[in-house]
Amino acid sequence: MGRDVIKVLVLDRGFIDGAQMGRLQQDYRIETIVPLRANMDLHADALGLTRLRDFRWEAYVPAAPAEPVRAATPQPPRIEKREAQRQQTLARRKAEREAETRPDSSAPAKPPQTLLGVGRGMLSWSQCPIPLTAVVNRETDRHGAVRDWVLVSTSTRRTAAEIRALYDLRPAIEERHRQYKCFWDLTRMHSCAFSLVVHQALFVLLAYTLIQAHLLLRRRQELNRGVWERAWELLSPTLEVVAVYCRQRFCLLTLAEYGRLLLEVDESARGRLRDRLRQIEREQYSLLENARAP
Repeated sequence: MGRDVIKVLVLDRGFIDGAQMGRLQQDYRIETIVPLRANMDLHADALGLTRLRDFRWEAYVPAAPAEPVRAATPQPPRIEKREAQRQQTLARRKAEREAETRPDSSAPAKPPQTLLGVGRGMLSWSQCPIPLTAVVNRETDRHGAVRDWVLVSTSTRRTAAEIRALYDLRPAIEERHRQYKCFWDLTRMHSCAFSLVVHQALFVLLAYTLIQAHLLLRRRQELNRGVWERAWELLSPTLEVVAVYCRQRFCLLTLAEYGRLLLEVDESARGRLRDRLRQIEREQYSLLENARAP
């Protein structure tokens, strides 16, 4: 027999619904993770647990981002060297910005810290029919400011670190959802045929997944937040060339090659070329003036 797949629903505060959370867990075995509002009784009860003597905190260290996958074609050494220098420059500028925003320059800033505490079997939310696991998050920034907030989960077995790590996926999930909903024509299918609607959604999501895999292999993960038109524009090879015709022959020259040739010809030929380029320029402007409206 195969292992049971545990489904987890990660929500924000706008979708808090205790009755639905209980129904999803009891009827469909779908776990829910959601942050609490500060005015909820369960929020106050969870923070009250932190004042107990036997309440324990544990340090939370977010998972390090995975190393980028190297491209299938190795980069030239000069590109690798330039990228290393760019990373060093970014790190130095970041350190300078942090030093400028530090309130007390004489006291070294401490690294941000996150502590997690867990309370199980919470029943003070009357709308939720099942006991909840509350995870208190105590965030301390580099200036010493402390902020507490609470996550709850319908899971009874996950640790505080596991619940927090799953909730940390929410911003990336929301951004991906926004991308394929708003910019990938997911909702442009207006057919009443259910099969066509299903195929539209499947093919759009499949294309989106393949593009994300391609960006990962090309080491261009920074493009996954952009719309697909902009990503395609940045990924497509572009090259501007000048076509030179003479006696039934032609050659394609880059702008740099063409400019070098213009500078190296003698003055008499340069004058004829100058007149010819002015004529081409006038003809192009006349074409634009007579262009038909779209």
